[in-house]
Amino acid sequence: NTVMFGWSRRKERLESQLRIMRAMSYAGKNTIITRLNWAHEPGSEKRIDIWWGGLQNNGDLMLLLAHLLQLNPGWRDSKICVRSVARDEEERKLQEEGLASLLPEARIGAETEVLVQPEGLTITEILHRISADADVVFLGLQEPDPGSESAYADRIIELSEGLNTCIFVRSAGEFAGHLV
Repeated sequence: NTVMFGWSRRKERLESQLRIMRAMSYAGKNTIITRLNWAHEPGSEKRIDIWWGGLQNNGDLMLLLAHLLQLNPGWRDSKICVRSVARDEEERKLQEEGLASLLPEARIGAETEVLVQPEGLTITEILHRISADADVVFLGLQEPDPGSESAYADRIIELSEGLNTCIFVRSAGEFAGHLV
């Protein structure tokens, strides 16, 4: 039920993967695009960041994948942090409450952090500042409109630059948004 792609250095291939992702979404298949860039030292504490937007119903699959990674003996002591950005303090409180109720339901040990977006900083700048030291960063994918794959490829390239391993996730199966 899941198609997984490795990261291509050629933007045209990434655009093609995004077109395939759209077709797989129509077929109810999940898509994962992974940019490997291992940076952790043996024996060091590892951190997995999940950036939770909530609009595309990718969060539950990202949380499940992070948990499965944590089951690997080499990642057993890693820390999972679910992160999100809110527009204002009221939205931050709502997101914190939602995440606080979600994680115990999922029975996955994770910390949460919801930040209010500082004026003058983009989401990309916040992501890069917060997750620069994370070993793995999970980010959701949206389904780009036909013809907009090039612009969307530029966006995910920009998001992944300067980070360690990035795993982009599109949940499109029948359980999208319903796993937790």
